[in-house]
Amino acid sequence: MKSIFPKLVLVLCLSVSMYSQEKTADDLIKSMKKADITYAQLMTGMSEALNNIQSGIIGMNSMLAERGINFIRTHPAPKQKPWVIMSKEDRESFKSTLLYFDKKMDEDVLVIENAIIRKDWDLALKGLNTFENTCMACHNSWKNKVKYIME
Repeated sequence: MKSIFPKLVLVLCLSVSMYSQEKTADDLIKSMKKADITYAQLMTGMSEALNNIQSGIIGMNSMLAERGINFIRTHPAPKQKPWVIMSKEDRESFKSTLLYFDKKMDEDVLVIENAIIRKDWDLALKGLNTFENTCMACHNSWKNKVKYIME
Protein backbone atom coordinates (compact mmCIF):
# COMPACT_ATOMS: atom_id res chain seq x y z
CA MET A 1 0.00 0.00 0.00
CA LYS A 2 2.85 2.40 0.78
CA SER A 3 4.25 2.11 -2.74
CA ILE A 4 0.87 2.74 -4.36
CA PHE A 5 0.11 5.93 -2.40
CA PRO A 6 2.88 8.11 -3.91
CA LYS A 7 1.90 6.96 -7.40
CA LEU A 8 -1.72 7.75 -6.69
CA VAL A 9 -0.80 11.23 -5.49
CA LEU A 10 1.31 11.79 -8.60
CA VAL A 11 -1.53 10.72 -10.90
CA LEU A 12 -3.96 12.97 -9.03
CA CYS A 13 -1.60 15.96 -9.25
CA LEU A 14 -1.02 15.43 -12.96
CA SER A 15 -4.76 15.12 -13.56
CA VAL A 16 -5.51 18.32 -11.66
CA SER A 17 -2.82 20.26 -13.49
CA MET A 18 -4.08 18.98 -16.84
CA TYR A 19 -7.64 20.10 -16.07
CA SER A 20 -6.53 23.44 -14.68
CA GLN A 21 -4.72 24.47 -17.85
CA GLU A 22 -6.37 27.44 -19.44
CA LYS A 23 -8.44 27.06 -22.55
CA THR A 24 -6.95 28.82 -25.55
CA ALA A 25 -8.85 30.99 -28.00
CA ASP A 26 -8.43 28.23 -30.58
CA ASP A 27 -9.96 25.75 -28.11
CA LEU A 28 -12.88 28.10 -27.56
CA ILE A 29 -13.56 28.44 -31.29
CA LYS A 30 -13.23 24.68 -31.83
CA SER A 31 -15.80 24.06 -29.11
CA MET A 32 -18.41 26.17 -30.91
CA LYS A 33 -20.70 25.33 -33.78
CA LYS A 34 -19.48 27.05 -36.96
CA ALA A 35 -21.78 29.36 -38.89
CA ASP A 36 -21.43 30.93 -42.31
CA ILE A 37 -21.30 34.42 -40.83
CA THR A 38 -18.70 37.10 -40.39
CA TYR A 39 -17.55 38.40 -37.03
CA ALA A 40 -19.57 41.58 -37.61
CA GLN A 41 -22.67 39.48 -38.26
CA LEU A 42 -22.03 37.53 -35.06
CA MET A 43 -21.81 40.80 -33.15
CA THR A 44 -25.15 41.85 -34.68
CA GLY A 45 -26.61 38.60 -33.34
CA MET A 46 -25.13 39.33 -29.93
CA SER A 47 -26.72 42.78 -30.03
CA GLU A 48 -30.10 41.22 -30.87
CA ALA A 49 -29.64 38.82 -27.95
CA LEU A 50 -28.99 41.79 -25.67
CA ASN A 51 -32.15 43.45 -27.01
CA ASN A 52 -34.15 40.28 -26.27
CA ILE A 53 -32.81 40.15 -22.72
CA GLN A 54 -33.56 43.84 -22.20
CA SER A 55 -37.08 43.62 -23.67
CA GLY A 56 -37.75 40.48 -21.67
CA ILE A 57 -36.76 42.14 -18.42
CA ILE A 58 -38.65 45.36 -19.13
CA GLY A 59 -41.76 43.40 -20.14
CA MET A 60 -41.28 40.78 -17.41
CA ASN A 61 -41.25 38.21 -20.20
CA SER A 62 -38.93 35.42 -19.11
CA MET A 63 -39.29 33.53 -22.41
CA LEU A 64 -37.95 36.48 -24.40
CA ALA A 65 -35.09 37.08 -21.97
CA GLU A 66 -34.17 33.37 -22.05
CA ARG A 67 -34.01 33.49 -25.85
CA GLY A 68 -31.32 36.15 -25.60
CA ILE A 69 -29.51 34.38 -22.78
CA ASN A 70 -29.45 31.15 -24.76
CA PHE A 71 -27.88 32.87 -27.77
CA ILE A 72 -25.18 34.41 -25.59
CA ARG A 73 -24.33 31.00 -24.18
CA THR A 74 -24.52 29.02 -27.42
CA HIS A 75 -23.58 31.51 -30.11
CA PRO A 76 -21.71 30.06 -33.08
CA ALA A 77 -18.22 30.86 -34.21
CA PRO A 78 -17.86 32.92 -37.39
CA LYS A 79 -16.57 31.30 -40.56
CA GLN A 80 -13.08 32.71 -39.98
CA LYS A 81 -11.20 32.92 -36.71
CA PRO A 82 -12.25 36.21 -35.10
CA TRP A 83 -8.74 37.51 -34.51
CA VAL A 84 -8.00 37.77 -38.25
CA ILE A 85 -9.77 41.14 -38.17
CA MET A 86 -6.92 42.55 -36.07
CA SER A 87 -3.37 43.45 -37.02
CA LYS A 88 -0.84 40.73 -36.30
CA GLU A 89 0.53 42.76 -33.39
CA ASP A 90 -2.91 42.87 -31.70
CA ARG A 91 -4.02 39.28 -32.28
CA GLU A 92 -2.69 37.70 -29.09
CA SER A 93 -4.25 40.44 -26.96
CA PHE A 94 -7.52 40.08 -28.85
CA LYS A 95 -7.48 36.31 -28.27
CA SER A 96 -7.04 36.89 -24.53
CA THR A 97 -9.87 39.38 -24.60
CA LEU A 98 -12.16 36.90 -26.36
CA LEU A 99 -11.46 34.26 -23.74
CA TYR A 100 -12.06 36.66 -20.87
CA PHE A 101 -15.23 38.23 -22.23
CA ASP A 102 -16.79 34.95 -23.39
CA LYS A 103 -16.54 33.66 -19.81
CA LYS A 104 -17.60 37.01 -18.30
CA MET A 105 -20.70 37.21 -20.50
CA ASP A 106 -21.73 33.70 -19.46
CA GLU A 107 -21.32 34.71 -15.80
CA ASP A 108 -23.33 37.90 -16.35
CA VAL A 109 -26.26 36.15 -18.04
CA LEU A 110 -26.30 33.52 -15.28
CA VAL A 111 -26.96 36.30 -12.75
CA ILE A 112 -29.77 37.60 -14.96
CA GLU A 113 -31.23 34.13 -15.45
CA ASN A 114 -31.22 33.35 -11.73
CA ALA A 115 -32.95 36.66 -10.98
CA ILE A 116 -35.59 35.97 -13.63
CA ILE A 117 -36.24 32.50 -12.22
CA ARG A 118 -36.96 34.15 -8.85
CA LYS A 119 -39.03 36.85 -10.60
CA ASP A 120 -36.69 39.44 -9.10
CA TRP A 121 -36.93 41.87 -11.99
CA ASP A 122 -34.97 44.60 -10.20
CA LEU A 123 -32.02 42.24 -9.72
CA ALA A 124 -32.38 41.11 -13.34
CA LEU A 125 -32.17 44.75 -14.42
CA LYS A 126 -29.02 45.26 -12.33
CA GLY A 127 -27.57 42.14 -13.94
CA LEU A 128 -28.49 43.53 -17.34
CA ASN A 129 -26.61 46.75 -16.56
CA THR A 130 -23.53 44.71 -15.65
CA PHE A 131 -23.89 42.67 -18.84
CA GLU A 132 -24.23 45.81 -20.98
CA ASN A 133 -21.09 47.24 -19.35
CA THR A 134 -19.26 44.01 -20.15
CA CYS A 135 -20.33 44.24 -23.80
CA MET A 136 -19.34 47.88 -24.09
CA ALA A 137 -15.98 47.36 -22.39
CA CYS A 138 -14.98 44.84 -25.04
CA HIS A 139 -16.49 46.86 -27.89
CA ASN A 140 -14.80 50.10 -26.85
CA SER A 141 -11.46 48.36 -26.39
CA TRP A 142 -11.31 47.00 -29.94
CA LYS A 143 -13.68 48.93 -32.25
CA ASN A 144 -10.96 51.30 -33.50
CA LYS A 145 -8.37 48.56 -33.99
CA VAL A 146 -10.18 46.47 -36.60
CA LYS A 147 -7.92 46.15 -39.65
CA TYR A 148 -9.76 43.63 -41.79
CA ILE A 149 -13.40 43.08 -42.56
CA MET A 150 -14.40 39.45 -43.17
CA GLU A 151 -16.21 38.75 -46.40
